[in-house]
Amino acid sequence: MTRQGLRRLPWLVPAAIALLSLWWLWHWQYAQAQAEARRHAEARLALYGSSLEGAQERFTYLPDLLARQPLVQAALLDPAGVFLPQVNAYLARVAERSGAEAIFLVDAEGITLASSNHAGPDSFVGHDYRFRPYVHDALAEGWGEFFAVGSTTGRPGYFIAAAVGQERASPTGVLVVKVSLEALQTDWRRAGERVLLIDANGVVILSSRPEWRYRRLGELSPRARAEIRAQRQFMGRPLEPLGERLGDGTLRIGDQGLGERYLASALPLATLGWRMHYLTPVRPLYVSARNALMGGAAVWVALLLLGLWLRERQKRQRLREREARIYREANEQLEARVVERTRALHEAQAELVQAGKLAALGTMAAGIAHELNQPLSGIRTYAANGERLMQRGRSEAAEENFRRIQGLCERLATLIRQLKLYARKGGAREPVDLSARLDFVLELLAERLDKQGIDPVVRRPEAESAWVLGDEVRLEQLLTNLLRNALDALRGVEAPRLEVNIEAAPSCWVVRIADNGPGIPESLLDKLFDPFFTTKAVGDGLGLGLFISFGIVQDLDGRLQAGNNATGGAWFRVELPRAVAPATDEKAHE
Repeated sequence: MTRQGLRRLPWLVPAAIALLSLWWLWHWQYAQAQAEARRHAEARLALYGSSLEGAQERFTYLPDLLARQPLVQAALLDPAGVFLPQVNAYLARVAERSGAEAIFLVDAEGITLASSNHAGPDSFVGHDYRFRPYVHDALAEGWGEFFAVGSTTGRPGYFIAAAVGQERASPTGVLVVKVSLEALQTDWRRAGERVLLIDANGVVILSSRPEWRYRRLGELSPRARAEIRAQRQFMGRPLEPLGERLGDGTLRIGDQGLGERYLASALPLATLGWRMHYLTPVRPLYVSARNALMGGAAVWVALLLLGLWLRERQKRQRLREREARIYREANEQLEARVVERTRALHEAQAELVQAGKLAALGTMAAGIAHELNQPLSGIRTYAANGERLMQRGRSEAAEENFRRIQGLCERLATLIRQLKLYARKGGAREPVDLSARLDFVLELLAERLDKQGIDPVVRRPEAESAWVLGDEVRLEQLLTNLLRNALDALRGVEAPRLEVNIEAAPSCWVVRIADNGPGIPESLLDKLFDPFFTTKAVGDGLGLGLFISFGIVQDLDGRLQAGNNATGGAWFRVELPRAVAPATDEKAHE
């Protein structure tokens, strides 16, 4: 093999694989479409077969029932024909009510004596039907059936016959019911499907296509042709072939070599050796296989284009590698400069870390000062009250204030022990009565409330205590910070108003504190809980109260929100998770 042939060999293998895969894909898709078509055909044949049997069974009982009527039997035994007018009228009524096309009575010689259409121009009365097989079958076996084109009316029908007088030595006549099956053809035609009903000789007796009727599938033997002519089954119609069977089992209907091909699915019926055929056009099956073939070809073309693109990409990659070698020296020089700049950045970062440490120390110191300031304010309040009470000679009340000063001193010690809570989230929690802590905080702030002339409106649940999960010190810190913030906002306000509500929610207790102060600018609401943020004058606050309150609420798995009232002023809303009340609801706090 030449070198050029060796170069072509790698392309021949994928090409052969592609052709084989496309060939397999076409046959697989055609087989799948054919199987689906046969399943559909079997389902439709079952439906149409049951509807045909139902149409026949509607009238199967009728001939034997009418043959047993005394009036019918009397008409055959009366040579004078006295009862025939009554039988004609009776058969006409039964035919109208049952839906049969015609009902007629013939004697043992095959001559029609009475008929439901006796008054019409195509009356059966007087006609000789001994050539019909249903007559001699009924006389010989008691029952007969046949499909034929009516020799009198020219309309096809299914004939059911029963012998009259079977209880005698020999029957005296035959009662025949003619049933029209044309409605079935109409239903098939409306459904747009190709359905054939073929008799035992292979002649189409019903079809969804009118032009296919009374044509044959296959060849008729001379004996079959002779019987059809003798029985006048199709009244001299030529019974031309409908189509031809091809080697693959399909049926071609139409002009020789140009007709349409069909898959023929058959359902054998119990009546007279009939078979029902459902024809499925082969063209859509080939179209489905062709579409699958085109899809597979498109995939292979896409793979071919992908291979060409990858090949081109490799060429470009080699070109880029050559260009990369050109820039490598310049990159090495840049790397040296980057190392130098990185060293400078590390030094700047160390300086920033040191500055951050100093800022953290300042934040912690400011927080400690802020938290210690609240108990100190309470101590000042109780000391001033104790001094006035001692001056008035009320020593017992003064002693109570001094005991509260002692409790606040203990609280200062507790605050110092709990400073670690600001360094990490969480801590020990227990059930705390929120309503009792609110009373304690309001008592601490009583002097300031009197000084500002504020009588707070407090609403709380009357039937139950508001038990939440937390600890007393942080809840008092939270309420004190929020109330002090509201009191600061009410400075200089005429007719100041402060409302505190404790409300029950499904899984938490809600504390809402509202005032009628100037409110909070909308642009500052997002920064309200940031550390060292304040709208007060310099020296009037550190800006840590709301920041600490927000941290306390988060540690207690709660929620803190702020906003402005529609009528003016600001509000703060605290949600704290509910807790189960301890065994003893009374809890002292000194």
